[in-house]
Parts: sequence; C-alpha cells; structure tokens
Amino acid sequence: MSPVSFVRDLLALIGRAGRDTSGVTAVLFAICAVPVLLIIGAGVDFSRVSAARTAAQSAADAAALAAASSKLDVEAAMRLVADNHANANVRETNAHGSKITDFAYNATTREVTLKITGTVPATFLALAGWSTLPYQAEAKAVRGLNGTTELVLVLDNTWSMAGDKLVALKAAAEDLVVQLRQDPKADVKIGVVPYADYVNVGMNNRNSGWVDVPPDYSTTTPRTCTTQTTRQTCTPRTCTRGAPRTCTRVVDGVTESYDCTPQTCTTPTCTTQNVPPYETCTGGNTTWYRWYGCVGSRRTANLRLNDTTPSERYPGYLATSQNCLNPIVPLTANQSTVISAIRGMIVNVGSYRPSTYIPAGLIWGVNVLSPTAPFSEGAAYDPTNRRPRKVMVLMTDGENTLRFQASDGRHTAPNGNATAQAAQLKQTYDDMNDICTYAKSKQIEVFTVAFDITAATAITAMRNCASSPAHYFDARDRQGLADAFKAIALSLQNVRITQ
Repeated sequence: MSPVSFVRDLLALIGRAGRDTSGVTAVLFAICAVPVLLIIGAGVDFSRVSAARTAAQSAADAAALAAASSKLDVEAAMRLVADNHANANVRETNAHGSKITDFAYNATTREVTLKITGTVPATFLALAGWSTLPYQAEAKAVRGLNGTTELVLVLDNTWSMAGDKLVALKAAAEDLVVQLRQDPKADVKIGVVPYADYVNVGMNNRNSGWVDVPPDYSTTTPRTCTTQTTRQTCTPRTCTRGAPRTCTRVVDGVTESYDCTPQTCTTPTCTTQNVPPYETCTGGNTTWYRWYGCVGSRRTANLRLNDTTPSERYPGYLATSQNCLNPIVPLTANQSTVISAIRGMIVNVGSYRPSTYIPAGLIWGVNVLSPTAPFSEGAAYDPTNRRPRKVMVLMTDGENTLRFQASDGRHTAPNGNATAQAAQLKQTYDDMNDICTYAKSKQIEVFTVAFDITAATAITAMRNCASSPAHYFDARDRQGLADAFKAIALSLQNVRITQ
C-alpha cells in the first residue's frame, strides 16, 4: 500500500470515529487526531527523503567512479569531473537540486571521497516547524589493480639515451612502479628488460639449459727478446693546431659533433749511438675472453620471433670487456629490486656505445612474461580469460640501426650498398612487427612509448606494435614521457567503490 493510500484510508477511519456520538470517543478523537495526522504526514515526508537519498547515493557512486577512473591526478580537475557526473545523475530525480559539498583525493591511497547533500520540502512536517528535510550520501572509490597482473618494462638503454633522456626515463619508470605497488591489495609482479644491441640475461644463468656459452679462454702472444747494441735518441714531436673545425658523425642513429681541427706536426730527428749490449723483449701479453651475460638471437628457423621450443638455446658471446649492459630482472613482487634495477641503468661502459636493435628487447619481454624457459616466473597463458593480465611496456628513443646475422645470431651493422642496407633494416622492422604480433596473440597487452622520435618508419613501427591506438604514446619531451608512463599506470588500475 502506498503512503498516500494509507493516509486516505486512515482519514476515512478517523472520519467514522468522529461521527460516533459517544462522548468518550469524541474526546479521545479530539486528543489523538492531530498527533496521528502528524505521524502519518511524517511518514509521507520521510518516504520522499528516503527516495531522494537513494537517488543521491546512486549519483555519488557514479561521480566517485568517474573521478577515480579519469586519467587525472589534480584534485580540482577531478572534482570537476565528479560535479558533472553528479549533476547529470540527479537531474529529474527525487534528488534534483542536490550537489557535491565535500570532495577530496588522497594521492597516497589513490582514494576519492565525496559527499552529496540536498533537502526535500516538507509537507506535513511543516506544521511542526520543519520547512525542509535534509539528506546526504557519501561515496568512496579507489584506484587499484584487480586480480593478478604481470608487467615487464622493456627499456631502451642505448647510447642515444645518454644524459637527460636516461634521467627522464628512470624517473618515469620508477613512478609507474610506485603507482602500481601503492595498493596493498595489488597482486602485481614486475620485470625489467634493458636492451640495446643485445640484452644481458645475467651471468648467473651461464649454466642454464636455454643458453649456449662457450668456456672462457685466454690468448697469449709469444714473447721474443733480442740483444741491442745501439740506442736511438729522437727530438720530441711537436704539433700546431690549425683553424678550429667541427665535424659530425652518427652514433646509434644520432648525429653528434666532435673536434676535427687539423694540425701540423714536425718530424722528429733521430741519432743512433753505440751502447753496451742490452736485451729488449716484446709480446707475452695475455688477453682474456669472458662471458658478461650477453646473448644474441636464436638461429633455427624463426625461433628468434617467439618463445616456442625453449630447448633451442640462445647463443652467448665472449668478449674482452663488458659488451652488454644491465641484466634482466625477472618478474618479482619485490618493489625495491625493480626500482634498484631502474635506477642502476647505464648506457655505456668505457668506449662501448651500444646501438639499437628493438627485436632483442621485445623477445626478451615476451620471455619474461612466458611461463616457460628461459624465465618461468610468468603464469600460464590464458587466451580465454586473460588471467593473469600480462602487460608489456616498450620504450625507445630511436630507430633500429642493426640487422640479424643468421650465421651466428649476432646483431650487426648493415652492409653492402644503400639498397642492400635498406633491405636489411626493413627485415629488422619486419622481425619487430612479427614479435609484437606474436605477443598480442598470447593476449599480452602491449603499450609502446616513442620518446622524441622523428623518423616516420620508427613511429609507424611503434604504433603498429601497440595493442590499440590508445596503447601508443608519442612523447616529445621529458614531461611527455612522464605523462605517458603515468597514463599507462592509470589505465592498468581498475576502480572500485569502497563505501
């Protein structure tokens, strides 16, 4: 029975009681009529308040979700989103005219809290002095990961990233990690794949069944000695610099300047003198060839493009000095491990200036997320339900400058004439596209970030690699890079109502 019907029937009952000629009944009726009517009227008024509160609560929940779901982190901007949603949802409802009176965003807990308040005009209770009846609704929504997430950061640490670029990358990547790990309920594991011309799989994996590393060895040149009876004395060689001159060269696809000022040098004059016999020796130097964790691409068929047949090994290369940089960090829930790896990224060691071979980073990003060797920390692929959520973030600041060499799996500079070199680099981009396609076929969500890239071929490749246009970011400067990583973090976070 509706409140209106109930009031109508009760008034009819009271009317019958009022027509009773009994004195007692008349007195009781006179005493009770007004309070009963007020109680009945209060029920009607309160039912209207309850309906308004229900409408306001729905609007508050929608507004909190909208603000938390936005890619904003400035409270004023987030409130504007909430206000727009609240106003739209209370329009033409029992809560029409109500509004958000309290709004807050806690960046630490990533929680949005808000309150909607309003009033309903009183009808019956106005007789008791209440002209309006207030109501309010509160809502809280939090940004956080839902379910298990496995994320790998595939980060460019080639020579072209030297200086401010690397500083910007470290800050943006660390911020992403912190955002994803802030929710104590988040079940997220993160891996890091620094890449350049090669990747470093970690020297501790030398004896793993998925890598083929030859034994370290050394070579010693023969030592020869001769007896000398003369000694040559020469005047010092002196050089005079000419007019200052600057030349350019290309390193890792980036043009850089260097001093190439010509100089004129004198030819030393020498005299030979007889001296008592003495012995001079040459050679006898030992050179060590060691493994520093560097691997190339698998050579059999097209296994360089996927993670199938894990028994097929990756070739490991020996060198006289470190020739690949920071090692891969497999998936881990340890935030400090990931952040330390990001902070420790370097772009060169000594004279080693690595160039760019993006397919190397991509395939090892897949390997980190893969449930099989080389790394097996990843959960099994689940193409149906996409659980866990597997995510790869690929970042680069330039073009591919190397090619795959099938004879030994190395990544080397293109050779031959201009046409041949163009064909070789096209194959590198084709390999890059094939790995991206394979990753997406395994339901790996691929985000790509192009950092200060101007080459159309590279931009197109990064855009095509992404899972969707919304997964591609074109960062032109440091702020753009920070914004890209922040947007990725927000897109990975689901929003839920907590109150």
